Amino acid sequence: MGFWGSIWSGIKSVAKVAVDIVKSTVKEVGKVLVEKATDFLKIGVEALQTVLNVVETIAKSLGIIKQEDNNEDLGDRAMRAEKNIEDFDSTRDYINYLREEIKAKTKDEFERLSPEERLARRALGASILSKAIEEEFDTKIPIEFWEKAIKLGLDSKEIEEILEKFKSVGIKPEEFIKYLKRELNIQDEDKIENSLIDAYKNLEPNATQEELEEKILSMQRKAF
Repeated sequence: MGFWGSIWSGIKSVAKVAVDIVKSTVKEVGKVLVEKATDFLKIGVEALQTVLNVVETIAKSLGIIKQEDNNEDLGDRAMRAEKNIEDFDSTRDYINYLREEIKAKTKDEFERLSPEERLARRALGASILSKAIEEEFDTKIPIEFWEKAIKLGLDSKEIEEILEKFKSVGIKPEEFIKYLKRELNIQDEDKIENSLIDAYKNLEPNATQEELEEKILSMQRKAF
């Protein structure tokens, strides 16, 4: 049985304890990462596993971490480091420090940790990677963006393409959330819809214009 299978039946209580563990690491990892990790752990139970995996996958695709790296190991190294993220000019520099200066635990050592301790490390690792992704796209990415994207059924390639398109036209991820909530004016809605269609033209080059438009318009229906 894998990690998630071993904790799934009690994940709500596990996540609650994991929040307390994360909050106790402020000095070691930095306030900004603790706040972000705590927000990750407040995501709905069904989406949490997928969100953490997607953040990790996008970080690998962007070259922020290597294919053999993972959230849990990164979070664990951060908890044992003498320096925290506030000591570095960029998150990439911080990640390089953790990989080069902090020795990794063995697989057996991780398996001896409680589910709460392991989940806390995964959330911290995801908070580090999500901050690095923000720097890559030069924008703030709210936790709600990740949560809504997963609820829509978007995979890592779709999310990365959307973020890239948004960056190129000056759309902030928080505006996408407002779009899903129907809180934008017609002009701003059209701008986001056109950007999403352009993104999906790259992802699904064989799709018709009508199919792409239906895919985009269905997002508002699926989001809530």
